[in-house]
Amino acid sequence: MSRIALKTLALPVAFGLILVFMLILFPWDSLARRIAWEVSGISGGRVTISTLAPAFSDRGPVLKALDVRIEHPAIDRIRLSELEIAPRELLGWLTGAPTLRIWTVSSLGIIDGLFALGADPSFVGEISAVELARLPLRLDPEAIQLSGQFAGEVDVALDPKGTLRGQMTFRSESLVVASGALPMPISFSRAEGAIQILDSGATRIESLDLEGDILQGTVFGEFGLVHRSQSLPIKLKATMRILDPQLRQVAMAAGIRVAPSGDFDVQIDGNLDAPIFTENQPTSAFEVSSAKAKLGRRAP
Repeated sequence: MSRIALKTLALPVAFGLILVFMLILFPWDSLARRIAWEVSGISGGRVTISTLAPAFSDRGPVLKALDVRIEHPAIDRIRLSELEIAPRELLGWLTGAPTLRIWTVSSLGIIDGLFALGADPSFVGEISAVELARLPLRLDPEAIQLSGQFAGEVDVALDPKGTLRGQMTFRSESLVVASGALPMPISFSRAEGAIQILDSGATRIESLDLEGDILQGTVFGEFGLVHRSQSLPIKLKATMRILDPQLRQVAMAAGIRVAPSGDFDVQIDGNLDAPIFTENQPTSAFEVSSAKAKLGRRAP
């Protein structure tokens, strides 16, 4: 056999041997423990990955992890039924700030995005099929319960102390709000908005638009940050329309002045368990016209 033929044959043979090493002999379990240790260190939680191996998926070549468990102060404990990891931005890996493409299905929902490790860990991506009832929202279940699914886009940084900061847009077609103070659960056919998680840990509602057969309108304001044992302090403004006569009676009994059309405009202070309603005075003509325009578009 000629030298040219040998050289031609040597390249695919060498590539095949490298591939065999990667698939069979490479210490994937050691790499799994290393990734779990890195993620645990920067997130302030505990991550365990039982097995990690290369695979092909709809998202291309990935490392597929099985039996992944996450324990974290913000989410308690969850198990990921599927987790795919793919390195991104090679330069970042060389400079100590690696980036991973993450796709996972868990009991909280589906997550798809880029997870950057290093000194300032962060996540940018999409979430979908998220079950509201399973989220750690620090709500007193006797005061208020949320259910339904939502999806959204997330851009957050992770704090090793167990908190997040950043922003998220979201949308839902199945939001349901229930409370012992309400005569019936309130469902919304559309809920869209944007929130910002501040450095202080408080959550600012930049916008929240709600549409339903019982209640519709807009809300914005802030939820404060307190110890888990305390009710969340709130400072909100709401421009709403109540379409259900029974709910109008409940609102008026709570001290809310409701117009014959069902419209009301209030500021909500105090805390989530014991809100205080006061009539809101719009701060500008723009706010007045904007609120009226939104309610006008939603009129039955």
